[in-house]
Amino acid sequence: MTPILTIKNLTKTFGASAVLRGVDLEVFPRDVISIIGASGSGKTTLLRCIDLLEEFDSGEIRLDGEILGYRDKGGRHRRLPGRELARQRARMGMVFQSYNLFPHLTAAQNIMLGLRKVRGMATAEARAVAEGWLDRVGLADRRDHHPSALSGGQQQRVAIARALAMEPRLVLLDEVTSALDPELVQEVLLTIRGLAEAGTTMLIVTHEMRFARQVSTRVVFMDGGAVREQGPPNEIFGNPKAQRLRDFLANVSH
Repeated sequence: MTPILTIKNLTKTFGASAVLRGVDLEVFPRDVISIIGASGSGKTTLLRCIDLLEEFDSGEIRLDGEILGYRDKGGRHRRLPGRELARQRARMGMVFQSYNLFPHLTAAQNIMLGLRKVRGMATAEARAVAEGWLDRVGLADRRDHHPSALSGGQQQRVAIARALAMEPRLVLLDEVTSALDPELVQEVLLTIRGLAEAGTTMLIVTHEMRFARQVSTRVVFMDGGAVREQGPPNEIFGNPKAQRLRDFLANVSH
């Protein structure tokens, strides 16, 4: 099977601090990969580099074989122009911690915006797609509500629907429950579980260890900006090999 996403020797620094240190990773169709690790291990930076929101120093990211973000020109690593970055980014869906919904647009309008501006859909078609996705995430009756009239869990489900409506090859989810009150976490996790069962390819940064164990096809443990261990959930949680992973799991609930 050919991977959708291939990352080779990815490095990223902020000033004198190395945040990613030679990350290698492959993501295959229908993979649900949970990335775990302590704060500061490079998890969110990795997702932001994949989604082209952060520049990286060296290495390579390919989506369906196409190099993302850069081209070699005259022997130099040059960032692609904004229009090319936007085209590449449109093939991925990113869901953030803080929802990032437009407050002046309704739930349906938030989803329709990308469909009309990026995909060029007519308003009626975009509306039908948006309403279909809101139904799938259990929010059909909230389609004409603005974000201020929605709970945090509902806003996050709108954000997930917005990402999926664009039919991305890969969905990136960055700690999507971390800003929610505990009683709202489960509704978002159930939505993601449903997407996983439907075969959506996802790369998930999460601190929800029980969820990672139950829903993932593979779990990746990052520490110090590098992938230290990866494997099926039962192996990662039941028989961790790296001492750093054993120490991490000993300090979290799973």
